Amino acid sequence: MKKNYIYLLIGIITAALIGLVVIQLYWIDNAVTLKEEDFKRNVRAALFSVTGKLEKIEGEERLKEINNQEHIFHQHRVITNNQLSQNGTDSTSYINRDGVRYKVNEKKSSDGQTYQKLVQSVSPNGQVGIEVSIESQNNGQVGSINNMFNNLFQTNRFKTIEERINEKVLDSLIRLELKANGINAKYQHGVFDYNGHEVLVDSVSNIDKIRQSGYYTQLFPSDMMSPPHFLSVYFPFQKGYLLKTMWMMLLTSVLLLVTIVWAFTFTIKTIFKQKKLSEVKNDFISNMTHELKTPIATISLACEALTDKDMSSDENVRNNYVGMISQENKRLGLLVESVLKSATWDKGDLKLKKEEFDLHQTIRTVVENISIQVQSKSGTIVEDLMAENAMINGDLVHLTNLIYNLLDNANKYSPEVPKIKVLTKNYKSGILLTIQDEGQGIKRENLNKIFDKFYRVPTGNVHNVKGFGLGLNYVRAIAEKHGGEISVESDFGKGASFKIYLPFQDNENS
Repeated sequence: MKKNYIYLLIGIITAALIGLVVIQLYWIDNAVTLKEEDFKRNVRAALFSVTGKLEKIEGEERLKEINNQEHIFHQHRVITNNQLSQNGTDSTSYINRDGVRYKVNEKKSSDGQTYQKLVQSVSPNGQVGIEVSIESQNNGQVGSINNMFNNLFQTNRFKTIEERINEKVLDSLIRLELKANGINAKYQHGVFDYNGHEVLVDSVSNIDKIRQSGYYTQLFPSDMMSPPHFLSVYFPFQKGYLLKTMWMMLLTSVLLLVTIVWAFTFTIKTIFKQKKLSEVKNDFISNMTHELKTPIATISLACEALTDKDMSSDENVRNNYVGMISQENKRLGLLVESVLKSATWDKGDLKLKKEEFDLHQTIRTVVENISIQVQSKSGTIVEDLMAENAMINGDLVHLTNLIYNLLDNANKYSPEVPKIKVLTKNYKSGILLTIQDEGQGIKRENLNKIFDKFYRVPTGNVHNVKGFGLGLNYVRAIAEKHGGEISVESDFGKGASFKIYLPFQDNENS
């Protein structure tokens, strides 16, 4: 797939994903808004019900008081009616007391022995409310009658809001009505007058928040004689409560979004990985073609030469060509074997034959063998073997190949005169082997990829360094198989430094 098509596909998927996320967030916001509106509606319904029940409770209490007073007056009226005298004086007056207007009519006989008193409560529109009539022929009873009327005034007088509301009853009503409307959130409440001054509050620290809450209702709205007071309810954890009631929907939405984003990211990474693998595959095929072409061409030429009777008649020439064919055939076998072995260590089927040996002695042997190639380029290899204990338990053959591959790379990737250093020191419970060169180095973006299978640092169409990209992959596999680690540091244009840590004993793989 071409790069432009990949970027176009990524753009389309990204746009679709962004659109999906925006729509999902929009629906979540709508759901939260609807939940808030439903919450407000239920709270207001609960407060309206609280107001109604408070009025009902007050009405029932007042009715009981009035009934008790009327019963007393009725008893006295029965007694005095028997002593009623029709002759006497008649006077009518009006009394305003505690916001209620009373019409009082008094009659007195000419001899002053009989007395009648009629009291009516009159509303502003002229409607007559409570009516009580008392009669007596005993002057000593007049004082007691007046006391009874005072009790009647006390029953109907204007009461303060503190006297009309029981704090415990109010709190109980609020809790029950909220619960009846499906609300179990923690709340705080208060009663305020028309000017916003607090009358009753259950949280002094949150007076302002309770006062400014959007959930309020007027208390005793039917009472036209007293100034208005308001009940306000504040929910300190409203947002958390609403989110808690919606946690299943929100969690499902979040999980879906995370899953979609993860799937999209994984898809994009897979596309780029497959594209990279395709490039590595093509690079591997190109390198393999170059590697195989030379021995095949050499064998082909040798075979043609041997078919010539004049050349094949000379035994020295014939032996020379046969030897050339044998050598190139072995080279082909080694190339094929290296590819097949890569599959073995990639699957974890690599078996080690461990034995105890001196790593310094192995390093000296490898350096001696590869010195011919380095000296052919006028290069040098410096040994600085400082590890006091160089005896390790490992596979001698594979560790020898590990050192050889690193030294061979240091030589191959030094375009001019190779300058290679081999250093060792004891580190933790093992040996730290460092191989440095002053060659062309590795770019930062390629450092994390050089140990990947078949990966080779891109050089365009230049193939001046032969290989399949399996050497460093093999080195990492061997180091990890021995319980060790490998890392690389490089400054492009100034060389590279490979560090391999090998423990004395690998308990995991031993």
